[in-house]
Amino acid sequence: MANRSDEIQLRALIKLSAFFYFSRSRTLLFVLALFFSAVSVRAQTKIHALTEVIEGHSVGGVTVDAIGNIYVADFGETVWKITPDGKRHEFASGLYGASGNAIDNEGNLLQSNFYGDSITKIDRKGQAKPFVTSGLSGPVGIAVDKKTGDVYVANCRGNSIAKITKDGVVSSFAKSDLFNCPNGISFDREGNLYVVNYRDNKMFKIDSQGSVALFTTVSAKGLGHLCFNQKDRFYVTASQSHEIYEVMLDGTTRRILGNGKRGIVNGADTKARLSFPNGIAGHPWARRLYINEFVNDSVSALPRRAIIREIILGAD
Repeated sequence: MANRSDEIQLRALIKLSAFFYFSRSRTLLFVLALFFSAVSVRAQTKIHALTEVIEGHSVGGVTVDAIGNIYVADFGETVWKITPDGKRHEFASGLYGASGNAIDNEGNLLQSNFYGDSITKIDRKGQAKPFVTSGLSGPVGIAVDKKTGDVYVANCRGNSIAKITKDGVVSSFAKSDLFNCPNGISFDREGNLYVVNYRDNKMFKIDSQGSVALFTTVSAKGLGHLCFNQKDRFYVTASQSHEIYEVMLDGTTRRILGNGKRGIVNGADTKARLSFPNGIAGHPWARRLYINEFVNDSVSALPRRAIIREIILGAD
């Protein structure tokens, strides 16, 4: 009888142990599921408004200085300076089709004038003076070679890339039948130059001799500007597709924001909506991007309305 009793007690103990073991396992799995769900949500790329809607303005280029101030051109007469917390004031005016821009090695803002076929140099106090007044044709994007100080400009009307020395001497650097209003322009970490077309969805790589080759096809429609994160990838505005893309150095592309439908909707991934995003620039040390968007339902709608939004990048 004693042996029988011991056997019953042993079986009960085994069942009880098994119950607690599987209960613990289910609890652990539940906790892990919650953890990975939280990580997934936290890792999402999100967008939110940095400014209010700006009446009477369109969209040009966007660039960021070394301390995180944002410079936004309006494709008209004005460039705004915006602090990282969204405070906006007029930085320079009197421009003529203020489009692409970049910060040079001395901290000056180089601002292209699309209609004026020129580039204006604006110092850190907002004082403007002519930098280039001839030799350009519909200049848009600007990229600065940090090693030499030379400036490269995408000529939309001229379907070419110009090279400008530090003292303002212009020469032709690249021409190609592949260009279809070259718009955005940027260097990678190795000093290779990349350009995207406004009137189609192509991205090109240009070597040091000015030879142009197709690098990748980004979206379904025309592109705006691009920026490089100083490590291993580009971010590209698909202006006509209302999306933002990530492009790796091997040419792999991935949509990170937008769903192809136009709108101004804050949020993450495909839940967010964008409206003709154009300029784009990265924060110098944080995982953030800044873009400007044309709010209207078409690029020709009046009155013009623009907005600047901030993108918080998710984990790689």
